[in-house]
Amino acid sequence: MFSMTSGGLLQKAAQQQTGESNLASESLSSGERGSSKTVQSEGPIRTLGLILGGMVLPFFFVMWFGGTVDFIGENSGYLSAAVLLISAGGIWLFIGKPAPSSGSTIAIGMSFLLLLSSNFAIAILFTGEMSLGEIDLDEDDDMIVVKIRQNGGSGSYEASVSIAYGGASAYASTLDFSIDREDGQGDYGWLKIPVSEFYSGNALPSTDYIMSLEVDGNSWTRTLDANDLTRTLTGVDVSATPSFTTQDCEGAKDQCLRGVALGVSAGLLGASQEYIAPMPLADFDLKVTMTYEGSVAIDYPSVSVEHTVAAWDSSGGVYGSGSAYIGVDGATMSLGGSTQASDVSSTIILKEDWEDAGYGCYEIEIEGSNTSPWSNNIVDHTTYYLYEETNRDDSGQYTSESWVEVSSC
Repeated sequence: MFSMTSGGLLQKAAQQQTGESNLASESLSSGERGSSKTVQSEGPIRTLGLILGGMVLPFFFVMWFGGTVDFIGENSGYLSAAVLLISAGGIWLFIGKPAPSSGSTIAIGMSFLLLLSSNFAIAILFTGEMSLGEIDLDEDDDMIVVKIRQNGGSGSYEASVSIAYGGASAYASTLDFSIDREDGQGDYGWLKIPVSEFYSGNALPSTDYIMSLEVDGNSWTRTLDANDLTRTLTGVDVSATPSFTTQDCEGAKDQCLRGVALGVSAGLLGASQEYIAPMPLADFDLKVTMTYEGSVAIDYPSVSVEHTVAAWDSSGGVYGSGSAYIGVDGATMSLGGSTQASDVSSTIILKEDWEDAGYGCYEIEIEGSNTSPWSNNIVDHTTYYLYEETNRDDSGQYTSESWVEVSSC
C-alpha cells in the first residue's frame, strides 16, 4: 500500500515536473516564434533602408553634382568620392562591423566599386582625353569658333594657333581658354578668332585655309570651311530688260519702249567666265551707270551689300524700295524703279525719266568694289544695248521699237 502511495506521489511529482517542462518548452517555442516573426518583418525594411541609404541616394548625389561642376568647381570629384566612402562606412557600421574578410564587407565594397565605375562617375572622377571638337562660324561677330573638348576636364589652358593660306602663314597667335562649358556632347572650352585677322583671299575654288593647334601636348590640323572664307568679289554683271507699251507711242507705232528693268549679278566668277556663284558672307558696293553716246542716261544710286542685305537711296520711290537681297538663293537681284510693269514682272525706270534718251547704242556699266578687309580690288563689266525703230511699213513709217543686247557699240 505504501509502495502504491509512494508510487502515486512519485508519479504525480513526475507528471508535474513533466508538465512544467512542457510548459516552459511551449513558452520558449512561442517566444522564439514571435522573435522570428519580428526579424522576418524587419528584414525587408532593413534591406530597403540599406539600398536607399547606401546605393540610391549616393548614386543620385554623385549624378547631381556631376552635372553641376560649375557650381562646386573642380573639387566635385573629391566630394562625390567622399560621399560614397561615407555611405559605405555607414552601412558597414549599421550591419554590425563585420570582419573585413567577411562576405558582407566584400559585398559592400564591390557594390560601391561598381557605383564609382559608372559612366557618369568616370566623367567626374577621371578626366577624359582632350580632343578637337567642332569648328564653326559665328556670323554675328564674324569669328571662327573652335571647340576643344575634355569630358570631366576643367581649368585654363594655352593654345598655340596658326593658319596657313596657300602654303603661306596667314595667322599665328597664342590664345588662352578654359574648359568651363557644357553641352549634350560633354565639357568643352572654345577659342574665337576674328576672320578679319587672317583672311587673305578666297578659299574657293581651290586655295584652302589650314589651321594647326597645339594644346597641352596635343596637336591637331584641320581644313577650314571654304564657304565661310570666300569673301572677295570676283565677278559682276548687269542687264536691262525692256518693257514695251502699245499706248501713247510717237507717230504711228503700234509698240514702243516704255522703260527698262535693271538687274545685277555679283559674286564668285566661275572658271568658265560665264557663271557667277553667290557669296552670302561677302561685303561690297555696286555702282550702275547707263550712258547714251557719252552722256549719262541713268545714274543709279550706289548699292551697299553686307551679308546678303543690299541697300540704296530710293529717292522717294524713284528707285524702288531701296532694299533687296543678293546671295541668298542666287547671285542676282533686281534694282527697283518707279513703276510696276506686268510684261517683265518687275519695276522699271521709265524712259521719260532718263537724263538723256534717243535711238542708238547704250552702255551699261557695273562696278563692284570689295569692302575692306576682304579686298581693295575693283571688278567691272559693261553690257551694250541697241535701241532702234523697227518694222517699216509701205509708207516708210516705223511701226515698232526694239531693245536688243549687242556685243559692242
